Amino acid sequence: MLSQGDVSATIYTLIGICITAWALTMAYGLLFPERTEIARLEISTRPLTCIGRGAAIFLTAGLFGAILVGAGHNPLVKLFGWTILMALFLVAALGLAGIAMSAGERLRRLAPEMNAYAAFARGAAFLTLGCVLPLVGWFAFGPLLFIAAIGAGSKAAFSRARQIAEVSQAEAA
Repeated sequence: MLSQGDVSATIYTLIGICITAWALTMAYGLLFPERTEIARLEISTRPLTCIGRGAAIFLTAGLFGAILVGAGHNPLVKLFGWTILMALFLVAALGLAGIAMSAGERLRRLAPEMNAYAAFARGAAFLTLGCVLPLVGWFAFGPLLFIAAIGAGSKAAFSRARQIAEVSQAEAA
């Protein structure tokens, strides 16, 4: 039987996760605009490639990291596993910023009076809140968004300086 405290703790945990995911997405978009733009271009032009790449990375690096975290009692092995998982989450945050920027662009097409920052903030909010939707968000939208974000973020995180210069020149034009 659940007490009122258990229900409140669950609800406030979900609210906290949504707020911190939104804030991390906004921070990545504002701190790394060129890399976020690469992730946005990748998810806009090749979404299925992003999902495939993200699934491959998640199944290899994510599974390897999870195995290392749960393996034995050696703290160095667990630390290495957590390092792999945190790197995976950071790449996904970069990809999520690109996806949120793409969602913000679509919002700006619907409401042209909205500025770019407000559209980006709303796009990030819609994505993070969509993952909290019971059943559909938990088991379909959230995991698919996470895998696509890993795919787009990996392209953005590991792209060369030449690609970043091309993106910043295109933004300036």
